[in-house]
Amino acid sequence: MNRLTGKTALITGASSGIGESMARQLAALNCPLVLVARRTERLENLQLELEQKHNIKVVTISTDLAIAGSAQALYDQCQQLELKIDILINNAGFAKHGYMLDIPLEIHQEMIQLMVTSLTELTYLFGQDMRKRKEGYVLLVSSLLGFLPGPQFATYSAIKAYALNLADSLVREFQQDGVRITALCPGGTATEFMDVSGQEIEGIRKLAIMSSKQVSHTGLTALAKGKGNVVPGLLYKVSVFGLRFIPRNLQAIFGELATK
Repeated sequence: MNRLTGKTALITGASSGIGESMARQLAALNCPLVLVARRTERLENLQLELEQKHNIKVVTISTDLAIAGSAQALYDQCQQLELKIDILINNAGFAKHGYMLDIPLEIHQEMIQLMVTSLTELTYLFGQDMRKRKEGYVLLVSSLLGFLPGPQFATYSAIKAYALNLADSLVREFQQDGVRITALCPGGTATEFMDVSGQEIEGIRKLAIMSSKQVSHTGLTALAKGKGNVVPGLLYKVSVFGLRFIPRNLQAIFGELATK
């Protein structure tokens, strides 16, 4: 992870969870930061803490990437501020637990705008700059659900499969440009995500929950090493390996059991 030292990182969804943990870990590597999220007060509190503790420059940008045009506006703002982004971390995301047809259409549209459209636009826009410099790092936060169908998380699992396949495809495309890209595919992680999604974690599944600090460290280490994708946690790694031997229709049953 030391090869990321001193590089400027832009992190979306930086006000909590995995994004906040990545901000803290990169700050410890003396990385100037551009922190992006909707919640201004949380961003400013984190900015103050990291600047005082690590003596680094932290810029905060409050925006909602679930709104059309927001990714381009974010990129334009970085250009106006003359910020050279070396590391792009597409982390912002949310989900809603339940049957697809029971969830308002607007929620599905917001998820797609945030985690497909804005993610793609930011990867494209900042990727162009990285290609010109022949150097850069891009992290896409996918999910364990990117590997299998997720009944009651149908739209979310489809979105995360997109992020995983995008990263795996761009590994080869970006190789000649000196840009590294990694898909981080965590399983259960102790963040506010579960509160927003409405999913309840009970019984033995609580034992498999990882901390955002663990997940973030795994993701940043993989990014520095140039791995195309990474699954944090031995249990989750074994689960993904085992999926290749299970028929697709049975994977859907497994996915539903895992997310109930």
